[in-house]
Amino acid sequence: MITVENLTKKYGDKTAVDGISFQIEQGEIFGLLGPNGAGKTTTIHMMVSALKPDAGTVSMAPSPDASSDTAGGGAAAIKDKAMMGIAPQALAIYDELTGEENVTFFAKLQGLTGKKLKTQVDWALAFTGLDGRRKDRAGAYSGGMKRRLNLACAIVHEPKVLLLDEPTVGVDPQSRNHLFDNIEALRDRGWTILYTTHYMEEAQRL
Repeated sequence: MITVENLTKKYGDKTAVDGISFQIEQGEIFGLLGPNGAGKTTTIHMMVSALKPDAGTVSMAPSPDASSDTAGGGAAAIKDKAMMGIAPQALAIYDELTGEENVTFFAKLQGLTGKKLKTQVDWALAFTGLDGRRKDRAGAYSGGMKRRLNLACAIVHEPKVLLLDEPTVGVDPQSRNHLFDNIEALRDRGWTILYTTHYMEEAQRL
């Protein structure tokens, strides 16, 4: 379980996030709904220590073989980065690389090597429906395919916690439904998922 309590971030006189609190249970999809500029991305950045909060805490309940992980004042909320996957709103992929090369790059950043590396890359590409285009440059992908590749890079190491920031921005309805199916399948595997969106229908669907 992830618990966020009174998380706050200010930029001068402007309050970007004003004391937000919520809990996400293990195996749950939690929708963080709000208009553009509401502080959804800022909240995610504080949860993963990309930004230091001005107040509040983030904690993650321990797994059976781990100790409790708590953050306050900007320390890392989820210290074991292998437990976490992030698909940012700004695509974290390289157009000059193939789909396979992109996923392999991010898998190696997570420490995967050898047979495990190949197995996980194959799984992530197949799971997101990109196996048939794995040798094509990402720059030639459609907007929806790039979003799926972004997801593949985030899940290749099979994290326990997945943070998705506006993952359907700029995608066609077919790719959107494919992403929804992927997310629901990950939920059914017991993954804990935070999903930010400004679309009410997406929050209701998930």
